[in-house]
Amino acid sequence: MSENWDFYFKQVEDKPASMFVDLDAALSAPDAALPFMAYARVRMPNPREDGLSSQEDYETLLAIEDAFTAGLTGEGRATDYVGRCTTNGCRDFVFYLAQPEGWDARVAECMRAWPDYECETGTRAEPEWTTYFEYLYPGEADRQIIENRRVCDSLESHGDRLQEAREIDHWAHFADQAARDAYVAEAMQAGFAVRNLWGPDDQDDRYGADLWRSDIPAYNTIDDVTLPLFHLAAKHGGDYDGWECEVLN
Repeated sequence: MSENWDFYFKQVEDKPASMFVDLDAALSAPDAALPFMAYARVRMPNPREDGLSSQEDYETLLAIEDAFTAGLTGEGRATDYVGRCTTNGCRDFVFYLAQPEGWDARVAECMRAWPDYECETGTRAEPEWTTYFEYLYPGEADRQIIENRRVCDSLESHGDRLQEAREIDHWAHFADQAARDAYVAEAMQAGFAVRNLWGPDDQDDRYGADLWRSDIPAYNTIDDVTLPLFHLAAKHGGDYDGWECEVLN
């Protein structure tokens, strides 16, 4: 397990789902030594009306996760915990194993302290780690939302109350100048201005743009600022590379 875990929200079978995933597992996955996917599905006794976890179940679910981490993973256990999905009244914990034998019994041992929590288990051969990459791991737009939250966290940790508008810079890169210029032209129609434009150099063979606009970098507003630029860059075959602003105390 890495230290780089984060959460995001999505829809699973038209129901809200909260995903919590080890993002760094993607750096070495799929692991040929762990070709079996295994899960433990814990049914929550007191889910919210939308199927997500409630305060009544919060502490117990954390304790169960700690028990799984301590009892199922770690040195010599040939098991990797990669993430969980909470939706439709259940929390699914996902692992990858060297061998599936004994999985049900291993999970049952971890769950002995919580007899009132139903737990379903299962395994299947999955050498490409399909569940991790296609179900748990965030898509590019969700990764941007995660990064937005992390930048807001950083600003807040430096004393910013995230209530005042200020100039926010946004970067994007493109394979050619025409794509970059088309992106810039459309972004300017949305009120963004050009801070800097550049072409290929010894360090980077792409064409770049640094645009800015005055906005409030708040948790509940920054996605509405960045995602249109994210999608606009993708429309022109480019990559939106994040944002930055000064700290206001």
